[in-house]
Amino acid sequence: MDVLSDPAVKAGLALLILIIVSAAAFFLVARLRDYTNGDRDTTSSGLLNFEEMRLKGDISEEEFRTIQAASHRTDEGDAPEKRPGADDGARS
Repeated sequence: MDVLSDPAVKAGLALLILIIVSAAAFFLVARLRDYTNGDRDTTSSGLLNFEEMRLKGDISEEEFRTIQAASHRTDEGDAPEKRPGADDGARS
């Protein structure tokens, strides 16, 4: 037990305990937040959900087309050069 009275051993044990607790906290938070699962909804499954809503009558055909067009624009990156009216000749 004389080994535990050495300040260097105490500091080493404290550091080891701190590392273990930090690792456990990281893995717990990652699991609770679904950090490793990548649970984001993809565009195709999102469109399927909207199509189901349209079939049920929750949204109209026009609303569905608007959502579908907006999702296609975001899929293509919608760079300023590709947007209508983004050329130098189109000024207000």
